[in-house]
Amino acid sequence: MTDNQIILPLEEEATNLELHTKLCAQRYQQLINKLDFVDHRLDRLENHIVDIKDSIVSLGSKTSDTYLKWAGVIILTLLGIITHFILK
Repeated sequence: MTDNQIILPLEEEATNLELHTKLCAQRYQQLINKLDFVDHRLDRLENHIVDIKDSIVSLGSKTSDTYLKWAGVIILTLLGIITHFILK
């Protein structure tokens, strides 16, 4: 029996407590395995989301730095032009 195969109720299970107990143990183990799998996938998804967030923050920081540098260059250029005409 594979891990993905569903264990269906059997008629004998209603009258045989030992069989019922064994089948329930198998069913619970399947549930635990599936929950572990989902938990593992959620952890991977969380890691991807954190990576994306970090990339966005880094890109935003780089973009802000670039804007500040360009603003500085423009301001210095304008000051240079104004100073050139005032001193002329």
